[in-house]
Amino acid sequence: MLRHVCSVVAAALIAGCAYPSSTVTQGGNNASLYFPGAAAGVRVILDGRDSGDAGLFDGKKNVLGVNPGTHRVALTRGGATVYDQQVYVGADSRMAIEVP
Repeated sequence: MLRHVCSVVAAALIAGCAYPSSTVTQGGNNASLYFPGAAAGVRVILDGRDSGDAGLFDGKKNVLGVNPGTHRVALTRGGATVYDQQVYVGADSRMAIEVP
């Protein structure tokens, strides 16, 4: 009986060591928008919230970080909407939006 118990314990220990472990990482969480050539005073409205002056997010020094996925981007100048689109920003990507 003791021999059987020892065999079972030994088998369990060996089996526990036999299975490899792994880590899976899918996609990235970095995404960003930038507005090349945007004039001062053009405001970025991202998903209904003011995110600042578009001129700050030139793509060279600064970008507007967003979660990957679909977003509503509007640009306003002097209270008038000059751009309003739904855009998809992929994981680990940067999207340029040209200001009209």
